[in-house]
Amino acid sequence: MTVIRALLAGLLLAPALVMGQSFEAGNHYQELDEPVSTDVEDGKVEVREFFSYACPHCHTFNPLIQSLMADLDDKAELVHTAVVFNRSWEPLARAYYTSRALGVTDDTHNAVFNALHQDNRRIGGVDDVAEVMGEQGVDEDAVRDAWDSFSVDSAMRQGDRIASTYGVRSTPTVAVAGKYLVDVRDAGGQERMIEIIRYLVEKEYEQAQ
Repeated sequence: MTVIRALLAGLLLAPALVMGQSFEAGNHYQELDEPVSTDVEDGKVEVREFFSYACPHCHTFNPLIQSLMADLDDKAELVHTAVVFNRSWEPLARAYYTSRALGVTDDTHNAVFNALHQDNRRIGGVDDVAEVMGEQGVDEDAVRDAWDSFSVDSAMRQGDRIASTYGVRSTPTVAVAGKYLVDVRDAGGQERMIEIIRYLVEKEYEQAQ
């Protein structure tokens, strides 16, 4: 947690730093050849995080992106897409989409991350997920009922399609406004990712005014 606190502290300087910097497409982030349609309310910039609960880097990135979005609340909206890069990630993606179907993601998102990466718990299926979500006050039977539902199956397929459309190859990766992709490799670190995301949101928001 010390590392996360240090990263969060660094974000306090981010607005001033971003104003004094210029980031370049093809160097610090990638610009898509064809924009992808977005799904947020008018007047806001979509920030789409591609993640997996299995990914330790996503766990570290989670409080950083949450802090940024709280700061940009009037300009941007965060959307999550859970990705599946291997079979072991499938139940974790399904856990996210199940929480979304039940409308409890705000209560369970951090808890699933922490169960895996702080408490070293195994989450390999619906019973494990129901237990973790139940600890956050979610009805465990509702989790089991939603797990293999049509809506969750559809969300899983849609998530795969969206990740493929964006060409996502690593996590965490963040798409801004359906036009830009930001990842750790291009950005040079998670703090830098946050600065670039802020820069792109401010840029898109200003252009839309």
